[in-house]
Amino acid sequence: MYHLIYVSQADRPMSEQDLADILTKSRDHNRRDGITGLLIYKVTPAAGRANFMQLLEGEKDQVLTAYARITADARHHTKVVLEEGEIAGRNFPDWSMGFRNIDEADLAKFEGYSDLGSEDFWTKARSGHFDDALNLMLSFYDDSAEQD
Repeated sequence: MYHLIYVSQADRPMSEQDLADILTKSRDHNRRDGITGLLIYKVTPAAGRANFMQLLEGEKDQVLTAYARITADARHHTKVVLEEGEIAGRNFPDWSMGFRNIDEADLAKFEGYSDLGSEDFWTKARSGHFDDALNLMLSFYDDSAEQD
């Protein structure tokens, strides 16, 4: 098994319908390709922008193919891989793509992530100065996330 966690900036804040469309397509692709994972979305109203953070897990070739498809999607930019590598087993075995719409309070206990989307965050992300991405994603693996 292989996993990849990335962050990206949305080209604009997404509507509920935009997010529903993204989830429907993601879940269809992931079921077909044997991928599981979680997508989180955060709007920063003061900055007028939104960000995604996603974990994909499955067979390495399938995960990398999915990430290539994702990076080609014009609805987001500034895509940065935070963590990737071999894993012993799936962390999200029941979710073709779980979803959580979050805010700063949801990220407060994870150093460096509460300001997800800020200029300081992007500077750190590009330089590889982030740890704990997996633990952050695992913190949302509960009944409060929208599941598939």
